[in-house]
Amino acid sequence: MSGSGYETASNGSESGCHGDQRSETSGHTELGDTPTGSGMWPRWRPTSSTELARSEKRVLAFVKTPLTIYNTQTTQGKVRTFRSPQVQGKLPLVMLHGMGAGAAMWVLNIDSLAKYRQVFAIDVLGFGRSSRPTFPADPEGVEDMFVANIEEWRKENSLEKFTLLGHSFGGYIACLYTLKYPERVGHLVLADPWGLPPMPDRTEPLPLRWKLVINVMKPFNIFSGLRAAGPLGPALINKIRPDLQKKFSGRMATDPDAISNYIYHCNVQNPSGEVAFKMLHAGLGFAKRPMLDRIGQIQSGLPISMVYGAQSWMDPTIGYAVQEAREGEHVTVELILRAGHHVYADDPDRFNTVVNAACSTFENIS
Repeated sequence: MSGSGYETASNGSESGCHGDQRSETSGHTELGDTPTGSGMWPRWRPTSSTELARSEKRVLAFVKTPLTIYNTQTTQGKVRTFRSPQVQGKLPLVMLHGMGAGAAMWVLNIDSLAKYRQVFAIDVLGFGRSSRPTFPADPEGVEDMFVANIEEWRKENSLEKFTLLGHSFGGYIACLYTLKYPERVGHLVLADPWGLPPMPDRTEPLPLRWKLVINVMKPFNIFSGLRAAGPLGPALINKIRPDLQKKFSGRMATDPDAISNYIYHCNVQNPSGEVAFKMLHAGLGFAKRPMLDRIGQIQSGLPISMVYGAQSWMDPTIGYAVQEAREGEHVTVELILRAGHHVYADDPDRFNTVVNAACSTFENIS
């Protein structure tokens, strides 16, 4: 396990609000934010906030960049935040993970991306160790709540402008935020984004690619089964998503189960974010309110960089449709040949190179 160093804080942002409790383990300093639930009593599902905290720590042990980790308090609840050291003269990079994940999934990317700019990675509201509130019962309300939460988080962290990167469902949320607050986003980077294309005409036979989409989206319905599996859940996660463990284990050889353990504990807590996603999901992998219908409305002059895995079940030609929708604007589409939907983990070196290059084009602060 690599020797990383980070500190954690609770109740707020940089100005912070570090708790009085302090402990040092494995070279890390933890300030406050002691999770509850020690696991003294038997549980049907072998999870708790404590177990989720432990699983997060196992993953972050592979991040060498010294991170400050804290909870940013917002009206909607707390937002778990990872922050790397500040880099003068460069736009910070804010990273939004995808469905069923958490900010620690960027473990193979943070070190490279944080060399050149300050990085903020957050657990999206409803996921990871962020609060898991009740979302509205309509798609527009769910979208508004995600956007309002990120804006409050931005204010609490005193960020005037930043590059915004989102993967999959995080890409959809990143687009929503950019639509409403374009003055805060200097550059939008979408990694294999979900929710852009409209659902195909069902009167015609579905193309093979969309049949694959349907099959790949089925695991999103399995999280309820994972929760119902009780003590069998930790073993079941490896059967459901063996691909994810394989992607990370080569770079995390001293603790190869760390990612699968983290994914398990992220997805057997209160399914707040999962319920929100289903409210936005029209079925068959498509959004009820497709982003392609709206992305042309993003403020003129705001650059968009799109990064797809060439082997992804997502259709990279949607990136070219975005170029058409924003004719005359800066929209780039990059394919990473050896990568699928989890492009950031399938070929992290190439992904980091592409994102660093895209960011460097637009991140100088005048």
